Amino acid sequence: PPPPPPPPPPPPPPPSPSPPLPPPSPSPQLVLPATTPAGAANSTACGPGRSPYHVLLTASSGHYQRWQTRVFFHHYTAIKAAHPCSDLGGFTRLLTLPDRLTLAEEDRGLSAVMTTIVARELTKETEDLGFVVLNRPTSIRAVLASGQLAARLAPDERHVFIVETDHVLLKPLPNLLATAAGGEEAAAYPFHYMDPRRPGCAPIVRRHAGSAEAAARVQQVGPSPLLISLEALRLLIVN
Repeated sequence: PPPPPPPPPPPPPPPSPSPPLPPPSPSPQLVLPATTPAGAANSTACGPGRSPYHVLLTASSGHYQRWQTRVFFHHYTAIKAAHPCSDLGGFTRLLTLPDRLTLAEEDRGLSAVMTTIVARELTKETEDLGFVVLNRPTSIRAVLASGQLAARLAPDERHVFIVETDHVLLKPLPNLLATAAGGEEAAAYPFHYMDPRRPGCAPIVRRHAGSAEAAARVQQVGPSPLLISLEALRLLIVN
């Protein structure tokens, strides 16, 4: 008689669930500089019409971003000194560090000249889901939840200008939201490659937006540079 047929192959294992988003970071650490940079204080002799915003530079660990931070801060302080009555306000560096590094090992003296908030850096390939720039929204969420970002803003600073280390200011940027009512508007840069209507992106945008109508209102902008009110930023990230 012919041999019996081989047993059927076992069913494939069920697909693994999508990894969860990383939990909020623990309370970040505020490090104040030993000296006040030239032009860092808001001028009281500028008269009416000034609408300063706070500059929040998001940075991660590493030699390259540390060098970029020095370049950005050099131009920031030079513009502040040359244009003390511009809308360019205070400055805070939001630095993420992995658990294996201390600020003394990574900082190389930068926190002695610029106010720095240190937040925990997500573990590569696991917590950051293979997307290293996920450190930006999670660290901003941490400083919003702890209240440390709000505490850094001067009384006349209603808006936050979120930038990255590879940005450079060559002249003072006016507050584009100075006349915005309600605090719900924001200004961002239109990146050509961040098109939410591209065939590969549209289903993902629709899934996270909740509906096709909400997805159609998603604009072709990136997460930075971003000029936004503190209230709108809290609504966007925390809520």
